[in-house]
Amino acid sequence: MIIEKIVGNVKDKDIGEIERDYVFIEWYEVEKKVLHKVSKNGLDVGIRNNGGRPLRDGDILWQDDKKALIVEISECDCIAIKPNTMIEMGKACYEIGNRHAPLFIEDGELLTPFDEPLLTVLLKCDFAANRKRAKLKTPLGGHAHGHSHSHSH
Repeated sequence: MIIEKIVGNVKDKDIGEIERDYVFIEWYEVEKKVLHKVSKNGLDVGIRNNGGRPLRDGDILWQDDKKALIVEISECDCIAIKPNTMIEMGKACYEIGNRHAPLFIEDGELLTPFDEPLLTVLLKCDFAANRKRAKLKTPLGGHAHGHSHSHSH
């Protein structure tokens, strides 16, 4: 099956009690233009994401009267920090951003993919950082991937 258009999202569209099949993607795959996946039920799926926005958890890739094919972002190991003040928030964002690590926010927590050296630095800076499994769904800065530019550190 080739998917070229997102039908909607389960958060915004009631799809009723039809059978649901899931395509699991990693956080770093949400912006890819072409993906090949096998759904939970074994359906071979090609996704051409030319829609101008990243895939989101809950996106409906295909639907008929009996079934729906839905995107689910997989959990991964990450570092979590729950800042208590805006100053802590700013310092945490600075430390993570200074290492060009992708940054996400979910339920008042800052999340970044797990990296042992980064966790060590954050703990040395007295952040209450911990390792956990979570879905990285809501990127800060609008991009779900790292970047590069021309200055050195």
